[in-house]
Amino acid sequence: MDISVIPPEIGLFEAKPPPPAGGREIFKLRALRDFTLCFARGRDFDESLRLALMVVLGTCSIAKGALFLEEDGEFRVQVSRGLPPGIPPLEESRNLLMSLRRAVRPVCVNRRATAAAIRKAVAEVERAVPAFPVEYLCPLGTKNGPLGFLLLGCPITGEGLTVRQRETLSVMASILSSYITNQRVVRDMSRLNDVLRFQVQENERLLEGMQEIYLDTIRALATAVEAKDPYTRGHSERVAKISVSIAKGLMLPEKDIQAVRIASILHDVGKIGTSRSILTKPSSLTAEEREEIRKHPRVSFDILSEIRFPYPNVALLARGHHEWLDGSGYPDGKREPQIPVGARIIALADAFDAMVSDRPYRSSLTLLHALGEIRACLHSHYDAGVARMFFRHVRREVTGELPDGPVLTGLVKGYSRTDAVEFIDRALRELGPN
Repeated sequence: MDISVIPPEIGLFEAKPPPPAGGREIFKLRALRDFTLCFARGRDFDESLRLALMVVLGTCSIAKGALFLEEDGEFRVQVSRGLPPGIPPLEESRNLLMSLRRAVRPVCVNRRATAAAIRKAVAEVERAVPAFPVEYLCPLGTKNGPLGFLLLGCPITGEGLTVRQRETLSVMASILSSYITNQRVVRDMSRLNDVLRFQVQENERLLEGMQEIYLDTIRALATAVEAKDPYTRGHSERVAKISVSIAKGLMLPEKDIQAVRIASILHDVGKIGTSRSILTKPSSLTAEEREEIRKHPRVSFDILSEIRFPYPNVALLARGHHEWLDGSGYPDGKREPQIPVGARIIALADAFDAMVSDRPYRSSLTLLHALGEIRACLHSHYDAGVARMFFRHVRREVTGELPDGPVLTGLVKGYSRTDAVEFIDRALRELGPN
């Protein structure tokens, strides 16, 4: 490491003789200040430990040292100073762990009272690195157990550590232990977050797959109904696209948008019980036939009520897609405040798609004719807010702002862009800005 790039505030990197007696307290405080700065100034974990070791060595007037940390059943050198690389790891034996747990202060390894397990570990290091005669071992750990230890060489003075140096070293070891513990907690949390993030992504992928299967099942059900009437093939999917575009424009909550999507796809599922001859009749319906076909919203409700949808009121929205604001709709003759906004959206989308599609009893209407029908029935049949958003989306598609928009693409052809924009602008002025 290039010492020249180390911040000047940290000044105790090189081994120095102890200060005079009168300045020992100041020396101790400065040493602790420099020591704590290591953890703020280090660019990563290893650099912080390297700076910390240098301050420890400088404080104790020692030239050589190594910091061992516990990892996977071994004590491995994390950083060292004044020593060659490649110091082999030490086996994490039970006796060594117990000795480190008991050694709450720096240990002079050459004393007879020093635990045999500690002397054995030091002897292994000295055999591997003959140029490193170890004088002190400083345990690192918390109440939960040992984290590692510092091995320190002989002071350059040739004398042992003073009482104050030992006290300072103990405080540094406590600070260092807390830092190592916190960093390991952060590391473990980061790993856990990575695992959780992967699991969330996997769950999202699975959920998306399930939702696609779910929607495919819904579409298949709608297609089975439309198979009875070739004139309405694709009708439910188009109504769903129009309805969702309006719901998003109105900034409905996501769960309500999804409810509109499902209800609009399945709004005509009740026609599965309607006679094919009625659905494909090329002339006007009799009163009895009209009454028969008016039953389909209620039948849709009965069918969908038996399904546990993950979105609210799907069956109710399908039931209300032929209700009008003035109470003239069916099957319940509900008026404006009784009709959910999702049902109002589907009602307009369903009517528009029916107008611009061929039917057995008539050809499709032009775009302006269909828009005129909606405009004429505002406030009596269609909700003004829903119509306003619908007109805005149609305008954006007509002017090319929605080249792949859901309203007109592949459905309405041969209209004048200028005439359509003028008509829509007049309708929007009438509806107002809200």
